[in-house]
Amino acid sequence: MERLATFSRGNKAKRMLRGLYHGKLIKYGNQISHSDRKTRRRWLPNAVTKELYSEILDERIRMRVVTNVLRSIDKFMGFDNYIIMTHPRYLEGVGMSLKMRMLDKLRSEPELKPDDFLNVSPECWEYLKEFDHKQAQLEAKAEEKRLKEQEKQLEREQQMAQWREEIARAMESGEEELPPRPVEKKKRKTAKEIHIEKRLAARERRQNRKDNVTRIMAEKHQLKHQGAASS
Repeated sequence: MERLATFSRGNKAKRMLRGLYHGKLIKYGNQISHSDRKTRRRWLPNAVTKELYSEILDERIRMRVVTNVLRSIDKFMGFDNYIIMTHPRYLEGVGMSLKMRMLDKLRSEPELKPDDFLNVSPECWEYLKEFDHKQAQLEAKAEEKRLKEQEKQLEREQQMAQWREEIARAMESGEEELPPRPVEKKKRKTAKEIHIEKRLAARERRQNRKDNVTRIMAEKHQLKHQGAASS
């Protein structure tokens, strides 16, 4: 069976990235006895191992799912309907990977229709249109932001060029007071933007550490083979 890629949104337990947990997390609390003694304990999600069949992908997928997901699949009248029409905040890792694969297949094969499947709702195609529309809007906003940044960069360069010309003219004329350097007004970052930057920086540091460890292990392995070959 093909190993599914995982998509991560924030800090999640690894086991929750390998299954469908529908936002269910580990809960922590106290177990209180009759004598009012408190003992720390935790409540794990009620997860079971199931093999689910996807009609769109035409493959069987074995994974860990919580019983709440099994009830939701029955309410959505099918596994594919649940994966496609569930909000991404409830799909972590394998669930988001399956969602993107299903949408890509429906997008790449427009000849597919609801009549070709047994338990795939026509609402999946409506969701695909809405999803593509939102993605187009996000891409348009990103392009607009990029163009604005380019305009600001050109404006900054023009200001700096003008300032250099003024400096040169002032030095030629022998003026004692030189024109001040243009200072850009920095926009104050919100707490959310600062938090996102810190998270991205921490993720980059973790990835750099992993890359360094992989590189060092590969060099040690290569040196070991070279020593064995020379002996």
